[in-house]
Amino acid sequence: MLRYLTAGESHGKYLSGILDGFPAGVKITPAYIAAQLRRRRQAPGRGARQARETDEFEIISGLNGGATTGAPISLLIRNAGRDLPPPSSLPRPGHADLPGMLKYGLLNAALIRERASARETAARVALGSFALRLHELLGIHINSRVVSLGNMRPLTAQTAAAGLLLARRAGDTLGGVFEVTAENLPAGLGGFSQGDRRLGARLGAALMGINGVKGFEVGGGFSLAAAGGIEASKDPGLSGGLDGGMTNGRALTLRCAVKPVPGLPGGAPSVDLKTFRRRLSVSKTSDTTAVFAAAVVGEHAAALELAGALLEKFGGDSFSELERRVSDWRGRTGKILKRL
Repeated sequence: MLRYLTAGESHGKYLSGILDGFPAGVKITPAYIAAQLRRRRQAPGRGARQARETDEFEIISGLNGGATTGAPISLLIRNAGRDLPPPSSLPRPGHADLPGMLKYGLLNAALIRERASARETAARVALGSFALRLHELLGIHINSRVVSLGNMRPLTAQTAAAGLLLARRAGDTLGGVFEVTAENLPAGLGGFSQGDRRLGARLGAALMGINGVKGFEVGGGFSLAAAGGIEASKDPGLSGGLDGGMTNGRALTLRCAVKPVPGLPGGAPSVDLKTFRRRLSVSKTSDTTAVFAAAVVGEHAAALELAGALLEKFGGDSFSELERRVSDWRGRTGKILKRL
């Protein structure tokens, strides 16, 4: 069973992560992990804080001689921006502030914001790097792209840059849609016997767990609701690589809708929970959009869930065992899939 946990706060000394159940013998370098963290940190639309962060990290356990050992992988990521925000009884609309303050009986929104911050996703990307590398070594290719930014669609690098500049100048933020694809997955990952074994449900939980994600779909998704069964049956790709909660041998396609960043430079109407006076909650450090960074996080979140499904299906305490079993399975199922 593959499982992971993260800990740490946005302005704490470190973020930390533990990945348990990962096989031995997966070759990976610190440079590979650093490159994944850099993709998240330098994504378009990021705020001023990212210029200070370096995501310097240390692998504490689970790696020896450039390969995983089978022991739990643990790591630390140092926070550069460690100036704790002042106490605030003014919740930021759209953030975890208000429900978190009510949940824990706190009047300090900053305490909630510290853990609820998307800064935590750096730890998920670092842990997900191990899963992404495992997939690469098995010939599985996981990638992401931003499909739309605000109401801009189709999107190009030029229109995205122009849209972000306009939003920044207006003190506004943008949402968008990103897509994650996984190619060359073995058929039969996941299950249909129970709802929580269906791979779509598990991937949905992993991707909806990313900060700001408010919608999730597989393949044709919501557009399938407007199609007839005859029309849908003519395009097997509309299933998005999943049928009955299991991979079917085709490319897996997942899409997520990301809301506009709620922290606004011009402020958003709120109520001070000490005085109950109406005030503006102002953010000077928020991203202009989170969708590009969220796409990178989405790759790694999906990679972790798919790695877990691979290990459940094929087992293996070492990469060599897993690789041999996957190769044998592909040889047997490939003969059938080629004839469909």
